[in-house]
Amino acid sequence: MTGAGPQPPRESRPDSPRTDAAPLAFTPSEFVAGAARAWAATTLLIITAWAVLTGGLSLIVGTVMIVMASVPAVVVGSPGAYLLGRFLRRIPRVGAHLMVFAGYGALVGAITTAVAVPVLIGDAGGTGVSDTVFLVNVPLSAIGVAGAWFLTMRRALRRDAGGLDERAPTPDADTATEDALDQRYRIIDPDRRRRQRPRD
Repeated sequence: MTGAGPQPPRESRPDSPRTDAAPLAFTPSEFVAGAARAWAATTLLIITAWAVLTGGLSLIVGTVMIVMASVPAVVVGSPGAYLLGRFLRRIPRVGAHLMVFAGYGALVGAITTAVAVPVLIGDAGGTGVSDTVFLVNVPLSAIGVAGAWFLTMRRALRRDAGGLDERAPTPDADTATEDALDQRYRIIDPDRRRRQRPRD
């Protein structure tokens, strides 16, 4: 986790943004996918945590409130995450990226909680509810953002290595000819195991 990131073979994916100078760079589409993963992971973690802590009592209302707070959070937090990724793209140490994005996730989670609690719950900290919400939301936000970055990084490197080629393989001419002959043979004689009758 703290060592240098794996170096994907450049020849397997010429359009990859990852080079020797920037081993952990990402394309805009990869960043958008990572931001979506961060939002989904963090939201699900927080919903699950509060459902467990309240015995399921907050599942419906709590889910609505969490989603209402998380959507603006990902919109506001995405530009900063993009700039962090650009700044760190030349650093090959995966652990450094994880620590930075965990810290950024905690920061976004803290700001979102500080804004959302008074608006959605009406508690400004006097009853202790805010403290509990901070203790739950901030660490889970850090885990969700860092985990999403790690999954995005692994998926991008696997695609560079050819492990996630989404294009359908194109059969060569010999394979196509053999398939056509096999199909024709099955039509002519669907049961090759049937014993042929001797000719008179």
